[in-house]
Amino acid sequence: MDNIYLRMPLDRVRSDALTGVKLAREAYRQRDPVGADFDLGPVVSPAEQQAHRQRAMDAITDYERRQQHKMRAQNG
Repeated sequence: MDNIYLRMPLDRVRSDALTGVKLAREAYRQRDPVGADFDLGPVVSPAEQQAHRQRAMDAITDYERRQQHKMRAQNG
């Protein structure tokens, strides 16, 4: 598939990428990977995303346990 954004001026590609045009985002990442990481955020693999989500859920669970323990200790 031919991506027209690979032939457009980079400032137009960046503008469209920031407004959410998928092909523009792909072309922007290809043509200016560092700028795209700053503007759009780094690309995160599904495995990395799942690991982050799991760490966040574990932290929430630990916090809830500590709060329950603290409430039990206060209520005697």
